[in-house]
Amino acid sequence: MAITIQHTVHVNLNCNDHEQHKALLTKLGFSPASRLQPDPQNGQNMGIEGKVQWDGYAMVSGLDWQSAMIDLLTFRLPPIIGQSYEALNHIGNQALIIAVDDVAATHHALRAETLSFLGPLQTEKSAGFHFRDRDGIRYDIIDRRIRSNKQPGLAGLAVNCSSIHATQAWYQGHLGFVSLSDVPEQAPLLANAYDCNHDVDCLSLTLSLPHRDDFIIRLQQPEGIHGQSYSVPNHVGLYRTAFAVEDIHQCYERLQQQGVDCPHPPVYQDMGPGIPVDGVWALYFFDPDGNCIELIETPTME
Repeated sequence: MAITIQHTVHVNLNCNDHEQHKALLTKLGFSPASRLQPDPQNGQNMGIEGKVQWDGYAMVSGLDWQSAMIDLLTFRLPPIIGQSYEALNHIGNQALIIAVDDVAATHHALRAETLSFLGPLQTEKSAGFHFRDRDGIRYDIIDRRIRSNKQPGLAGLAVNCSSIHATQAWYQGHLGFVSLSDVPEQAPLLANAYDCNHDVDCLSLTLSLPHRDDFIIRLQQPEGIHGQSYSVPNHVGLYRTAFAVEDIHQCYERLQQQGVDCPHPPVYQDMGPGIPVDGVWALYFFDPDGNCIELIETPTME
């Protein structure tokens, strides 16, 4: 039996300059809800030897605290490393899916930024566009009206996987996600939309939580899938996705019983003075392709 997830907390975006990225995300309708600036702490349970420390912001859109946020971080200890995925068919967390009120106005506002636009603005049925930021991280911008709840903000995450059927079974069996379609669909990545030499054949399947479809995971298995997901938490890119649970220790026991490899038990982490709680319980583990999943126990607010 799958664990019970309450809602999506955030997608983690590791960058070289969180102030520059904060300005970019502001143009996409986000605002900083909290400063994330904890003291150095033990990084073992995150997969880092020695001390770990980061600086950044919890970037939110809208007033619903249960809407998915962007966990915008620049690692200080150890320093941030690496580059984000360049190829459309590289395994791993590929793109933030962000819904906006006005696609054309957003596209115009971003033209002054130092960004790499992947193809032209699409104005037909699926209005939107794609771009990469200064660190090469990809964003898929969509019209909010195609979302079920019509709200702007972080709408989902595009995840490239080596086996769409195995990954679907894992997210459904262990995390309780449901599929929004019966079978994967052929959804080619078009050359003119992604600024590549040719269309890339791709299987696609959309998952969501059964009681909340405001955040989706768009599984993709593109032709020629290759590579490995980020291996360390301080790597540039979209490293992990966090979900809220009621009892993290109970979830840890259930995942272990189901054979999910959790390298370490839950750890209590300091989030810094900008967060209205002393800290949170967190658990880190990995999906079949090595993408990091984080569970966060919903804190009791006194």
